[in-house]
Amino acid sequence: MQKYVIDILLGLNLIGVIYLAIRVSYSNKFDSQQNLHQKVNENHKQITREITELKIALNHFHKTFKQETEQWRSERQALVATIEATRKANNGQNLLLNDRYKEIFDLQDQGLSVDQIAKKLEKGAGEVAFILQLAAQVRP
Repeated sequence: MQKYVIDILLGLNLIGVIYLAIRVSYSNKFDSQQNLHQKVNENHKQITREITELKIALNHFHKTFKQETEQWRSERQALVATIEATRKANNGQNLLLNDRYKEIFDLQDQGLSVDQIAKKLEKGAGEVAFILQLAAQVRP
């Protein structure tokens, strides 16, 4: 009978050891799951903060971009107006220049050289060259 009691006690002891091993294993798994869950939560909070900071930065850049665009538009309009006024003013000067030296420009358009134009119109080559240089600067 003592043998049976010892066998029973040994069996119960073995069951106790197995129970403790399972409990420790489950506890370790539970702890690592908790650690993993905690890390996931920390990462989520950090990502949320970074996204918020990015949204703020994007809003700032968007406002700056809008302001710069409006400024560029107004500067462009002013520049276009200045160019148009200059063209109108120069156009009057060009008409006077073109009428006065029409023969020189016509001969140049026909492909004649400065010397040929000067000879044909009985003017100096320097005078013809000077007129053509001025016209080249004024013409668009």
